[in-house]
Amino acid sequence: MTAQPPAASALMPWPRSMQAVAAPGRTGAPNVVASGASSRLAELAARLPPWGLTLRFRVAAAPKAVPALADSCAYTLSATNGTVDVEAATEWGALAALATLAQFGPLAGEVRDAPRYPWRGLMIDTVRHFISLASLKRTVDAMWFYKLNVLHLHLTDDQGFRFRSRRYPELASADAYAPAELADLAAYAAGRGVRVVPELDMPGHTTSWLAGRPAWSLGGRRAAAPSTRFGVHDTGIDPANPAVLDAAAALLGELAEAFPDECLHLGGDEAVALDAETQAAFLSRATADAIALGKRPMGWDECLHPRLPRRTIVQAWRGLSARDAALAAGFDCVVSAPYYLDLFYPADAHAVPPDAAADAPLGADNARLAHVRGGIDALDDAFRRGQPALPAAAAPGRLLGGEACLWTELVTDELLDTRLWSRLPVIAEQLWHGGSAPASYARLAASRRVLRDLDVIGSDAAALGRYPAELRPLLEMLEPVKWYRRLLGERLAAERADGQAASGAPRPYDTATALTRAVDFLPPESLVSRAAEADLAAGKPMARWTAGWRQQREALRRHPQWRGELGAASEALAGLADLVDGRSSGDGAELAGPFGEYLLPVAYAVAARAGDGVD
Repeated sequence: MTAQPPAASALMPWPRSMQAVAAPGRTGAPNVVASGASSRLAELAARLPPWGLTLRFRVAAAPKAVPALADSCAYTLSATNGTVDVEAATEWGALAALATLAQFGPLAGEVRDAPRYPWRGLMIDTVRHFISLASLKRTVDAMWFYKLNVLHLHLTDDQGFRFRSRRYPELASADAYAPAELADLAAYAAGRGVRVVPELDMPGHTTSWLAGRPAWSLGGRRAAAPSTRFGVHDTGIDPANPAVLDAAAALLGELAEAFPDECLHLGGDEAVALDAETQAAFLSRATADAIALGKRPMGWDECLHPRLPRRTIVQAWRGLSARDAALAAGFDCVVSAPYYLDLFYPADAHAVPPDAAADAPLGADNARLAHVRGGIDALDDAFRRGQPALPAAAAPGRLLGGEACLWTELVTDELLDTRLWSRLPVIAEQLWHGGSAPASYARLAASRRVLRDLDVIGSDAAALGRYPAELRPLLEMLEPVKWYRRLLGERLAAERADGQAASGAPRPYDTATALTRAVDFLPPESLVSRAAEADLAAGKPMARWTAGWRQQREALRRHPQWRGELGAASEALAGLADLVDGRSSGDGAELAGPFGEYLLPVAYAVAARAGDGVD
């Protein structure tokens, strides 16, 4: 791995080997594809800015309809005097080369690059909130930009059924994808080197099935409509019912027709109403059905059982110990435990390679996670204790890579880009080369600017445009609270952290909750706050920051409709301004919050500065 790039570089992931410098190009002049481009390569080459480049491609293998797990993504990119030569074993490697060119711009020199892991994925839950096909295609475009190559679609859950089955149309939610639409999405993704893996989650998380087929219910516990609440449900389909088994097989068959990928995800998580043997029997049948369709089955790590076919890929979400249990038992594994984007963690907390040690606490020294440290540790301990004892295999499974997960209880189409691309590029870098480069906020910010310039994603600031500009100094410093604290509410989150039995306190959100407050539009991590923290740590003058931190308090007083929600954080930020400017004393740590669902992380930097004895 080469040395880290300069701060202005927008390259993510950073390549394995790079001896190249920026070249002037001919801004405004059209690019020319001189030779060797397939239709896919020509299409993406046309999306590059007009730099006046001449592109020549040499790809060893003939183009394939869709990418596969074993396909190479290695490439060499060399350029001189405005001519760029792309060499790759496959079309997918050439597409990766174009992503590097899109990030870097005109260059002179050579880049040699290849991923360490073949599975570099993103799971999007389309159920808790429906995600439009337009948003999914936009996401695929950004995945290409960051060299992510698997889009995993979570299509069914307790709250909805997003696949419009021909055989069982009564299962489909009002908002659902037709098979032809999903086939079109898979073809679009293949044009960017991205596989699309569908998930039919079963036998748990199946309450929505019962609205259309009440006779399939477990123990007669029926549901008149898909659930509106979040969390684990204790009912669903009856896995011993022959009609249910036949329906599961038929639905998998329909998914296999719509999605050409080699994998089918069968879910298998949180089936709390079933004992282990009943769950294993159902999944044994479902995996056999998938294999009979010519597909490779995949499931969440609760599917681990001695009866599970070794061809199954295990997705480890309940801690890295689940990864180790799967590998030791001979199963190939995809890691998701450190990559849950719905938990609002900062980017550097996700800078964990897929092969990290299982006993390393997530973000142990990260100040932004201090207010939920107990919850993170308690959950990790519970998952570690819950791993099944499995016989060791003659040969361990392969660590295929990793997959970030975005569950959408608190996500809509409008919020999707902010939730994904504020942190996912750092995960993409971990999955590309295994963590040889640390999280870089300068490169993260620069790469997102390029992605916006290509009109792939919008601006985070645009989402907050509904608030007066004079409140910007406050909103830019705020972040949502982390972990499950928003989703559970303060009381349930505290109970979970303390290991207490659930009290039955209501959750603050369900499927009908409008996600229109400031906390919904805030980035999970504020890069503006990071900039202020960097200035503070470097001992730079802070007057340009503290003036705004005081003025926002006066501005909020002119907008009483937001004082109840933002007032406490506003007062804390003004208090931090006084600390930084020496008008008051204290270390500032108590001003971090949380304030309801808001966190003021710059307070941690102020406290660190005070601890260092800086006046």
